[in-house]
Order: sequence, then structure tokens, then C-alpha cells
Amino acid sequence: MDKIQKFLNKLSSKELSIFLLIMEQIKKDYKKVPHIRKLVGKDYMYRVRIGKYRIIFEIKSNSIKIIKISKRDDKTYKDL
Repeated sequence: MDKIQKFLNKLSSKELSIFLLIMEQIKKDYKKVPHIRKLVGKDYMYRVRIGKYRIIFEIKSNSIKIIKISKRDDKTYKDL
């Protein structure tokens, strides 16, 4: 099981529905998602803020890949 799935399994049903909705919107049209920012120093990487959590994703050649979902802390943006 990958880290994203493990993270999603730990969420409450209300939080899970919010994350799934936002991840679906990212895959459809990421420009319509609120709180989206391009990561400094990363050419194709963006993040979405959802309260204290971050969804980090990559856009390359019209494909979108969710890289990481985590709580915002010192380790959130390391090893990207």
C-alpha cells in the first residue's frame, strides 16, 4: 500500500470526502482549485492547502500525478 492510500485510510469520512473531491478536481482542471500555489524551485510541482494539510502534485506533458499528501511540518517539502 502506498503512502497516499495509508494517509487517506487514517482520515475521518468527512475529511476523506473533502480530499477525494479536491483530488478529483485537480485531475479534471487544477486551475479551478482554490489555494493552489507553484512550488518555488520546482518546475512542474504545485501544492494545494487544505487547512493544516498539503496535497503536492506534478504536472508534466498534460499528465497530473499526485506526489504526496501530508500534514504541514518541517518535512512536508523535503525530498521532492
